[in-house]
Amino acid sequence: MNTSTSSLPEMINSSIVVLTKPSVRTFEQYENRGGLRDALIYVVAAALIAGLVGFVFNLFAGIGAAIVALIGAVLSPVVGFFVFAFAIYYMGKQQGGTGTQDEVFYTTALYTAPLLAVVGAISAIPLLGCLLFPVTLALGIYQIYLGYLAARSSMNLDQTKAIITVIVAYIAQFVIGLVIAGLLVGVAATSTGGI
Repeated sequence: MNTSTSSLPEMINSSIVVLTKPSVRTFEQYENRGGLRDALIYVVAAALIAGLVGFVFNLFAGIGAAIVALIGAVLSPVVGFFVFAFAIYYMGKQQGGTGTQDEVFYTTALYTAPLLAVVGAISAIPLLGCLLFPVTLALGIYQIYLGYLAARSSMNLDQTKAIITVIVAYIAQFVIGLVIAGLLVGVAATSTGGI
């Protein structure tokens, strides 16, 4: 278990390098600088940024809608991140990967958190989210590529095994995301008296 910890500014600087110079080698430079706790703090901070933007813009629909949007904007990506990173670790191990859970969570957080903050904040602003949809789509595709690189680095997998691992992780994240979305729609319907 990794006992080192990273500060948020240190993680932001590492994220800048990972996002601007993506490679397996780049991820390997940072995989031992933090662990699960650091990763979760970083992702929660990013989700809070996106959630607060969503909260402000949903106030126009009422305080109930704003609170549900805030909870959804924080809960869904944090749980999704955890499911995705754990699936990378689990599937990587099943395929002979030698990485640790701390390495997987930390390297995954380095690209997930900044993209979550940017895309989440943009998407929460109704008109801006529509206008910049091509940009957020491109960032989503880039995130898949970064997931592949991080899986290869943190789990020490070859190309094929990393691709399989990432596909399984995205499927797991998607299924859990649908469950969370269904629950949030149910809560929203209950709090507003119906949809």
